This record gives sequence, C-alpha cells and structure tokens, in this order.
Amino acid sequence: MTTILRAVPGQPNIRIQYLDESLQFIGNNVESIVVNDVNYGQSLILDEFDSLKEIIIKKPGAIISFNSFPEHTIRIKGAFEEIRVKDKNEFYNLHRYGSNPTLPIESLWGAVVTRDENASSDNSDALLIKTCEAKELCLNDEWSHITVIGDKNLEDIQVTGKRVIRSLHVHKGPALKRVKINRRILSCSLNRCPFIDTIIGFGDRLSIHPTPRNKNSLSIGGFWHQVPEWYDLQVTLLKIPHFKAHLTAQEIIDCSDMGGAKIQPYSYDLRGGQIQFSSALGIDIETAAEGIEIQEMIRLIEERKEPALGVLESWCADSLDWFDQYKTMRILASLISRGYNPKPIIRLRNLIFEINTGMPKLISGSVNGSSRNLGGRWKKLFSGESEEWETPNNSVMPFGRIDLEIWLNTDLGVEFLGMDNRNVGFRPRYARSKHLGENGVIRNLLTATLSAANTVGRNDLAEQKLTNLAESLYTNPVINSDPFCCEFTVYHLKVSRVATKPVIKALIEGIMGMNAAAWKRAALLVGIVDITNSPGARIALKKLASNKDFNVSESSKINAISIAGRRAFESGKVEKPDWPYLKSWETKYRN
Repeated sequence: MTTILRAVPGQPNIRIQYLDESLQFIGNNVESIVVNDVNYGQSLILDEFDSLKEIIIKKPGAIISFNSFPEHTIRIKGAFEEIRVKDKNEFYNLHRYGSNPTLPIESLWGAVVTRDENASSDNSDALLIKTCEAKELCLNDEWSHITVIGDKNLEDIQVTGKRVIRSLHVHKGPALKRVKINRRILSCSLNRCPFIDTIIGFGDRLSIHPTPRNKNSLSIGGFWHQVPEWYDLQVTLLKIPHFKAHLTAQEIIDCSDMGGAKIQPYSYDLRGGQIQFSSALGIDIETAAEGIEIQEMIRLIEERKEPALGVLESWCADSLDWFDQYKTMRILASLISRGYNPKPIIRLRNLIFEINTGMPKLISGSVNGSSRNLGGRWKKLFSGESEEWETPNNSVMPFGRIDLEIWLNTDLGVEFLGMDNRNVGFRPRYARSKHLGENGVIRNLLTATLSAANTVGRNDLAEQKLTNLAESLYTNPVINSDPFCCEFTVYHLKVSRVATKPVIKALIEGIMGMNAAAWKRAALLVGIVDITNSPGARIALKKLASNKDFNVSESSKINAISIAGRRAFESGKVEKPDWPYLKSWETKYRN
C-alpha cells in the first residue's frame, strides 16, 4: 500500500514522524524532509521535488526512491537502506552489500545524489552521480560507495584517497575509455562501457558486462584477485597489444598509486607484531595496530635502515597472502630504485619468492587487510617447485614486473629472473607441439620486459640494463625463432629503445630461420614492414613469395608488399595487417 503525501504550498520543511508504509511525496517547494522513525524496508517515493536539498533519516532501514534523476544536488543524511533512481527508462540503485564475504555488512551513513562532478562528500560516504558533458570525472573525497551514470562525453574516471571503496559501479559509459582507482576497492563493475581500454586499481573483484567491443585492446593494471575469465586468457597467451595500464617507473619509485594500502601487524607481541613495529619504527602501539601506509613505511626504512627493514622481514616470516606479498615487493622495488643497499633487499625478495612459489595459498583473500577473518582456509595448492611467480587463475598480480624492476638495480644476471640453460628451450613437460610462450618463465619475462620498456625514469644504469635486456629478447635465437613469441615482440618494435637496425636485422634472421610454415613467417615479416618499413623485411618477403605453400592471392599480396613496403597498405592495394598477425593471416587467407 502506498500513501500520497502532498506538501502545503510554501512549506519549506516536512517532518515525517513514522515511515510505516510506502509514502509517495509531492512538494516542489519543500527544501528539507526529516524522517524520525522507519518501519524497516519502507520507501519514501519522491515524485515532485524541485526545491529539495536534503533528506534526514534518524533511524535506519528506509528506501529512498526518486521517480526522476534530480536536477540539482540532494544530500541524504542517515543510515538509509537503499537509494533507487528512475531516469527515463533506466533504473539505478545504490545500497549496502552483504552477499560477498569481503564486503562488510554496514549501513551507509549519508549519500549525495548529484549531477555536479565537484560535489563534496560533507561527511557522506556514498555518491550517486550522473555526469553532464564532462570528459573527466575526478573523485577525491573518501567515498566508500560510488555509482556513476556516464553520458556521451565521459572518457576518464579517476579516484584517489585512502579509504577502502566497498563498491564502484559504472552503469553506463558510452564513451568511457579509462578508469584509474588509486585506492583499494573491493568490488568494481563496469556495465555498458563498450570502448573501455584501461582499468587500474587494487581490488578484489572486477566485472565488465558486456565484453568490450575490442577486448584484445583492454589493459588491466594494478592488483586484482578476480578479473573476467576471458581477460585472463588474453594475459596467458600474451595477446595484450599494449601496456597502458601497467606500472610506470615513477610509480615503482614513489608508490603514489597505492592510496591507503598498509602494512598491518596481525599480532601483538609475536615476531613481526605491534610491539616490534613500535620499537623498531619509533611509533606508538596504536599507530602500529592501525597499520603503516606504504609510502610512510618506505620513509621509515630509509630513515632507520636495517632495524626498520628487519621488522618488515619479521612480518614476512608469516605465510603472507597475495596482496601482502605484492605490497612487500612494491616496498622493496621502491627502496632499491632509490639507492637502498641491494643485499638485504635481495634477501627479503627471495623470502617472498619462496612464500609465493612454495608455501600454502589462502583460498579467500582480500585487499582490505582482514583476510584472516574471512573464514578462508589454508590449502597446499602448489608443489613448491615452481620456477616462476604464481598467481591465482583469472587475476592480475604483476609480481614479475616488480621483480624485474628490483633486478634492474642489481649487478645480478638474468638467472635471477629464471632465465638460464634449463628453461631457454622446451622442458620435458612442454610437448613439441606447443609454443614457447607456454613456458611460464619465458612468457613472464617477455611481458615484464616489454611492459617496463614502455616507461622511463630510472637511473642511467637501470635504464641501460633494461635496454640491453629488451634487445636480447629480439636477438635471442630461442625466442625470435618461435612464431608465437616473435609475434608478440614484433608488435612492440614501436618501443623506441629496441627498434634499432641491428635488432630488426636479428629479428628478421630469426623469422627466416624458423622451422615454421611459410605463411607464418610471411605474416610476421608483414608486421615488421607495417611498423618499421624495414628494407630487410621486404627483401625477405621477396624470397618467400615464390614458396609453393602460398596460394595465388597470398603470393600477389606478398609481392606487392615487398615492392611497395608500407605504401601498399596506405594505397589500399593490400589490407593493413591486424594484430595478432598469425590469427589474422590465417583467417583472411588460409580458410
């Protein structure tokens, strides 16, 4: 049953003593509504509210329902149960979540419903915003629940702060390309964002519905326990064509992207507990118990040297979950990049690597730091004999990239990264019918190196070491003679630090020497021509064109490219190659 409440004209304030049934409100002159008591789950339905500025709810349990999206900002103060908004033919809501173990069941104590991208929180913790012509939405207040309804102009969402975000939902973003969340977030969902290509954050769950139009161009960065399964497949097969969301060298150094992430001792007087933190770091017990933010931990270690790094090592003696491992690795990478003594850094890095590859994994984990209280159980998932960093299925945890940044600041060889005589070729467990990219060490090294090569800002020695490593991936005959890995490296020739003539020459020689079908070699050489217009690649194509494995159409196109080079694509005589080159060529010419 719904009762209609029509305000008296000229009355600016309305007080509802008891919301015991659904109430439909009509009152364009009313500025404030106060609800003293609520029968749990009953709705206040706002039908006409042109002047309304605030709704004050003094008891929890009310559902606030708008029959149209407000034209101006409305603040809801108090522990509401849910906000519902009807916007033409669309329906949106904002409510608390109790269905997931990492999302604590807590009431929301205030919300802002607005079209103003500059609206402040004013002690509210929830935001429901409909954007209006802004290309960029920057949310800097400490919101814990965020719902965004994007318009045709919104391209970029950036969120900063320190508080854990329990949920961020983008319900519509027809032009949205980039979401960057420099905070921990438990649940993030993007709905109807067809052109999204970059997502960065530190979260438990990321969902994207429907799949973006070009899922192969999507780059997910940061740290995520769970991402869409189809994205994990792209990562595994090295089919991410760029690294827009990956860490920059500056972020490695200053950890500015990790807002609110903390090192938190989980015991009082045991090793690595609050007392040891307090003593070694010179902080009080209360501060230690609340946890120390990543940037502050780095500062304290630089200030107090070995005693401070020692307390971090003591904390790591426990079996850390994945996010704790990640936080520690970020601290180590930052310290060594800033010039800290490599020896203790490497020692602690090796401890984290052992924890990651050889110790039990927690089935339930969370970025909110309370995973030990979530009812998860320990179970041995791996044998302890892994030679590369382990991560859960359908996750984004770039341990290899951080490990590479640590290595760049040492005098160690590539065996530190797992690249030695035992794994530069196929191991017994890899059947000859499988490509080298299925070797985890090779795959991770390719991904980490090419990701790092897309960003600069390190000291000169680290930059030179990275350049040498990147070049070696193109000149290593084991890698550049494997079609799958070669396809990946060809695409990244546009990285200026490796696109030198000697590197391109070695790459072409590797392709021509492949024990692979002629059409695969041709597809890769065409990719090189598209990116560099290399004369050497065109000459190699000329040699291949007469191979009897090609049909007439293939031979004609290969000849045209060998003669005209990149102009063949620009003139339209030959269709510009798509990446991944092998799959594209097979689809166009081999079926």
